[in-house]
Amino acid sequence: MTLAEIEAALEERLLAINPAIATAFENKTFTPVAGTEYQRINHLTNTPVDHAVTLDVTEDRGILQVSLFYPLDKGRVPAKTRAQLIRDQFKPPLTLTKGTGKVEILKTPSIGSGFPDGDRYMVPVSIYWRSFQTP
Repeated sequence: MTLAEIEAALEERLLAINPAIATAFENKTFTPVAGTEYQRINHLTNTPVDHAVTLDVTEDRGILQVSLFYPLDKGRVPAKTRAQLIRDQFKPPLTLTKGTGKVEILKTPSIGSGFPDGDRYMVPVSIYWRSFQTP
């Protein structure tokens, strides 16, 4: 499974949450609409781990970082409610497939403390994943 397939599987799962909100993807132009919420996706890949005596099994690991941006002065509940929806959508144990590969979610996603960011209130959600590659 390639990193592009891993990222696609994770994004598909995230975008299946209802109701949908606007999404800012990596390396794509995005202009948020004033007064509305949106989410930003970043893929944070970690150093691969080579397993087995022959080193022919590679464990790819990373974090799907979802940053939720909500209008200021509306309280924290709307952003935290969305964060909980994401957490529930990626509840472990979860295996996502794309092509012939699998991505595993074995840890409950973490919801960070919210803080002001420009004209928005931002809440980070971190989704930890791993995928094993064999020849």
